[in-house]
Amino acid sequence: MSTVVNQLARYGAIGIHAPYRMVSILDMRITQKINDHGHLFLTAVLSDEEGESYEQGKMSADKIEIFDTDLHKQDICLFKGKIRSTEIRYKNGVYTIRLEAISYSSLLDTTNKNRSYQNSGITYYELFREIVDSYPHGDFIDLIDAEQHLNEFTLQYEETDWEFLCRMASRLNTGVIAEVISEYPRLWLGASKGRIKGTINSHNYSIQKSDTVPKYKYIEVQDNQYFQLGDVVLFHSNTWSIDQCFIELEKSTLKYNYTLVPEEGIPRTKYANTRLHGASLEGRVIDTKEDFVKVHLSIDAQQDKLKSCWFAYSTMYTGDSIGWYCMPEYGDTVILYFPTDEEQQAYITQAVRKKAGKNDLIHQPDHKRFHTRQGKVARFDPKEAAFSTQEEKIIIRLNQGTGLHVYSHHNITFHADEDIVLHGKKVEMSASGMLKAASKGSYIQLDGTFQTHAARLSQKGLSTAELKAYYSLIKEMNGQNYPQWLQNGLLKFKKQYYEANAKGDQKASQQAAEKAKQLRQQWKSICQLPDWAREQMNDYTAQWWAAHAINDKKEENRLHGLASRLRDNVQINALIRDCPGNAYKDANRLEEISRQYADIVNHLAPGDKKVLAQEAAELRSKYGVGDLAARQNLNKLAHKYPDSFQYKLPMKGEWDKELNSALYDFAKKYGLADKGYSREVLEVYLYQVANGILPWPKVKPVTKIKPATSEINQKDEVIPKQEVSNKDIPQTNYKDEILEKSVIEAYINAHNLKGNRAKAIYRVNEYSSNSIIRNSLSANKNIPLVFFFEGDGSYSHTQSDHPEGRYGASVIVVIDGHIKYTSANTSTLPDHEKKSATVNEGVYDFVGGLHRGDYPALRIRDGGAVSSKIDGRSYTATGINIHKGYNRDNPDRPTSTGCITIHKDEYIGFLAAVGVVQNSLSESPKKIRGLAIIDRKDRS
Repeated sequence: MSTVVNQLARYGAIGIHAPYRMVSILDMRITQKINDHGHLFLTAVLSDEEGESYEQGKMSADKIEIFDTDLHKQDICLFKGKIRSTEIRYKNGVYTIRLEAISYSSLLDTTNKNRSYQNSGITYYELFREIVDSYPHGDFIDLIDAEQHLNEFTLQYEETDWEFLCRMASRLNTGVIAEVISEYPRLWLGASKGRIKGTINSHNYSIQKSDTVPKYKYIEVQDNQYFQLGDVVLFHSNTWSIDQCFIELEKSTLKYNYTLVPEEGIPRTKYANTRLHGASLEGRVIDTKEDFVKVHLSIDAQQDKLKSCWFAYSTMYTGDSIGWYCMPEYGDTVILYFPTDEEQQAYITQAVRKKAGKNDLIHQPDHKRFHTRQGKVARFDPKEAAFSTQEEKIIIRLNQGTGLHVYSHHNITFHADEDIVLHGKKVEMSASGMLKAASKGSYIQLDGTFQTHAARLSQKGLSTAELKAYYSLIKEMNGQNYPQWLQNGLLKFKKQYYEANAKGDQKASQQAAEKAKQLRQQWKSICQLPDWAREQMNDYTAQWWAAHAINDKKEENRLHGLASRLRDNVQINALIRDCPGNAYKDANRLEEISRQYADIVNHLAPGDKKVLAQEAAELRSKYGVGDLAARQNLNKLAHKYPDSFQYKLPMKGEWDKELNSALYDFAKKYGLADKGYSREVLEVYLYQVANGILPWPKVKPVTKIKPATSEINQKDEVIPKQEVSNKDIPQTNYKDEILEKSVIEAYINAHNLKGNRAKAIYRVNEYSSNSIIRNSLSANKNIPLVFFFEGDGSYSHTQSDHPEGRYGASVIVVIDGHIKYTSANTSTLPDHEKKSATVNEGVYDFVGGLHRGDYPALRIRDGGAVSSKIDGRSYTATGINIHKGYNRDNPDRPTSTGCITIHKDEYIGFLAAVGVVQNSLSESPKKIRGLAIIDRKDRS
């Protein structure tokens, strides 16, 4: 029989707070598991009064609490929870009740929610805190120091808060523990470690192996002591963690059954949200760049543009500049599609058209339209195609019935590098004011009168010199596409050459040949420019020669200035592209601005030149262009190297004689004074030297020679370092080559390396002039350099479940001019190049850390953004690590989804060579910083 004291009913050692008066307890079980709520199952005999109340509907479900009594007769709470189901039975004159209760952590597990976390910079602790704090009296305790950043787009989709938090915990290779003795929703992230809560001395136990992770064993043990889930206990002189807890009533006595796992835990499966696969979410565009989009998803109340992430847009424009490039614009509604159950694979598939008003032009399915916000329209009707701009003030119509129609409110200009041919049964040309045809200073003009003008009117055929010049040019071109200005100039000078030869004028003949040679050199220098500048320079040159033909000095000077400015921009962009970080993006934008500016100047596109010039100036100012920036960098240079530079310039944003003298002094000392560089180019050089991007003193270039003999295969060309004396090398900087020739040959001989593996070691020195490596070695000669040469390794195991296979790379660890480690069993490629991010080739900084919070690894850019590709499309990946790989993959758990891998058998040796660990993966990784170089030139 029970006795009731202060509403606590006791049944032997068991105490119960419940809304029912129970006569005796027949059965009781309490279960606790990681990533699950606490559950209570209770069967008891009710008093007749309670049973009759239930039949009359007077009983109400409420909370229930279970207590045990410790050795000191103190109550120990085992469970507090909500009763969520009851069943009353009446048999043989006795009422029995069966009830099930659940811990208050279930309050987080009631409603499916949708929300996104686009700010990948927040930590997992902040995410947990935000969610748990949204519940009254909710709380959680972080036992794993969850200060890792999300580092990727994260989405809660059709998940309860509990499901979502468990999934987030799995990313950290841990779990969530529900607090079962609280009246509020509270939980623990991870299990306690290090502090032993007690000793289990029971002899009633069994040892078993995990089905999911066979190399791990666990113990099932029964004891009379109470421990909480996640506690660390001592059993058979070893420390174990309680992974499951099962409390049951056995002969009126509570028995505690525990599942023990090693204290360090067992690997936990990373949870995936299967509901996400194939899902689509609507959002509004808040920013665009290249083929990436930022969106404010409709499931979120607010979205900070600066903290949102970029999503790839599924454009049909390929990396080979082929296809259809049509990005959504600010404010457009788009669809974010999830092809897998991983959020980071999401991309924007299409823009969604919202219902328009009465004047909507889209109402005939057989009429196709392409319409921009700026009024540009491409229209395709059943009988006509039309292109218009400025509300049809300029229009081209192609009508299958009436032909081609061109109308312009402004001028119409036809331009061709070659001929323009008009051919038809009848060609009519009319003008209300004047009709004029002109070439090379001659013209025919009709304006009510007929006028002709020419320096010479000839009715004879071509001269012998002209014919020779023409045939000589045809032979020289030999199918090449010379621009018209070059053809005209060469014809002119070739004609002069043959005329002088016919007269026996050797001096005039040589002068004509020299002028033709200068033209060819001018064209060669244009061809050596990057693509974005080559066309502009060709246009400027053609226009200059046209102005020269009519002796227009003003136009010549204008075009000469534009060409000089373009050459400066080419040099500035090349310097900016060598800067670390995201400088390449600024260089790309400056190239785009230069194209747009040229189009506006040549009246090929509308636009505001001042706006573009201002944007370009702001971008260049980031890299030292400007009077104030030049003063700052000159003073910084003087502060860093007082023996070489003595500047103390006042900080004012204007050019003066003092600034001019200081900049010239820098240019002279850095060997730039006689290069013909503009002020802006010198300012960018100054910025790079002052900020350690370029070295001081300037490193002298070394001429490389090919060795007479080599131990590697004849087809593998090797260019080792030429020996130079120490006096030619500033002692404060790195060696001219990363590895001495003697070091390379000694290592190859000692390890009997041949073929591609030997070639890979020689290829290290190809990076001796890389500015990032050069500057890093100048600052710290002991920085680890980790080279990956894809295609020079042997790691290419057959994998039926990964048909793309994996290529082999050689890894080489170099520290202070010495080879510390090499291996052919590495890879810089993911298991699925079409489905996972493939890190672009390049030089990346790394820091020693943990791979997914599990074991030591090298973290590329410390988890920051890394330029990558997926199936040929540009992509930005985060969380890229250098970690261990395996011979054979599991399709559910691939070796790499974007990282760089070292075979597991060689992984510890690799990390030890870098200096991250000494001899075990159980060590805490040292935060060693270094450079990882990814090279795929030898990939077959």
